[in-house]
Amino acid sequence: MPGTRTHEADHTDGRGGHAPPERLPRPKVPCPGGADFDVRSAEFMNRFGLGGGPERSARMTAGLNRIAVRIAPYADPFAAQLLSDLAVWVFAFDDHCDEDVPSLTPTEMLTMVARLQRTIEAPGVPLGEDPFGLALRDIRLRVEAIATPVQVRRWVDAMRGYFLAEAGAGAGAAPTGPGSPQDVSDYLLTRLHSGAALAVPVLLDAVGAALPAPLWEDPRIRALTEMAAGIVVLDTDIHSFAKENQRGSRSGNLIALLDGPHRPGPGQGLQAASELRDLIMRRFLHLGEQTAKAPADPRIQRYLDVLTQYVRGVRDWCAATSRYHSGQPGGARHQPRGAGAGYGPPDDIPLTPPPIASIAWWWAVDGAPPASP
Repeated sequence: MPGTRTHEADHTDGRGGHAPPERLPRPKVPCPGGADFDVRSAEFMNRFGLGGGPERSARMTAGLNRIAVRIAPYADPFAAQLLSDLAVWVFAFDDHCDEDVPSLTPTEMLTMVARLQRTIEAPGVPLGEDPFGLALRDIRLRVEAIATPVQVRRWVDAMRGYFLAEAGAGAGAAPTGPGSPQDVSDYLLTRLHSGAALAVPVLLDAVGAALPAPLWEDPRIRALTEMAAGIVVLDTDIHSFAKENQRGSRSGNLIALLDGPHRPGPGQGLQAASELRDLIMRRFLHLGEQTAKAPADPRIQRYLDVLTQYVRGVRDWCAATSRYHSGQPGGARHQPRGAGAGYGPPDDIPLTPPPIASIAWWWAVDGAPPASP
């Protein structure tokens, strides 16, 4: 696995707390241009009527900020456009749920996401005239062009987890307790699936590694995939908290959960969330290094590179996007600065698991290289 790079990010939790320097995977390749993908994703969004008006449409378009080439600079133009369009669909659906239909009952929310899930399970015939369903069907048909039938099924299954998380958020199921280990464990149960964080690696594997089924199902690979998604969602929690808190998002945020009444003062949630992120990053790098040791299948190293670029790309996107940092065109104020010289995992972060039951198994898997099928 690549090493780590330390950046100090100039972002706050909206109440004066500052995140500590973050440990980042070293980028595998430089990030090329990508504005054309953003432009075409805006056209995709407008063609299906996902924007919700000119102001929101412009906000989502600006918020894309080259996300596809950040997370998959190795992808061909067709695959990169698919990733970009999936991102804008997820953004649009999230805003739709927050701003257009926040008063749906749990039954209505479940019905809405069940229809969307059915759209990608059986895309042969459109399921009604819902613009989100029609746009998602378009994405699903393009997934078939880059993925094998097995990979398509993996993606459909991962999207089911995403829709379950969305239904839970719409029903107000996110934990709101004092931030105990059990509260955090329950929060991460669904947060790992939100934002399609576990669906994206399936597409990245299809275009960048193509792991066979026995390797994909290996516990080490499953743990590394979940850890990458965990780091991604924690990064988005850290960067989005101030804006989500301001607009009253329905989906909750780990920082808000950790800033419970038992904490010594305001802003402690940001520090605790960053520490948890570093713990997961440390384990991600350590397990990746063990898993990639010879005589590991070369496809494993390619997939680990894919996951590493995913984590790094989303982190850089979070720091740059106007979606989370309004009033900062291009996110200039929030770009990483002061890159450190150390690339190895930080020695002062332990390899012991945090007391969070839902992710404890990441520390329990054996790091021996998986056998080639």
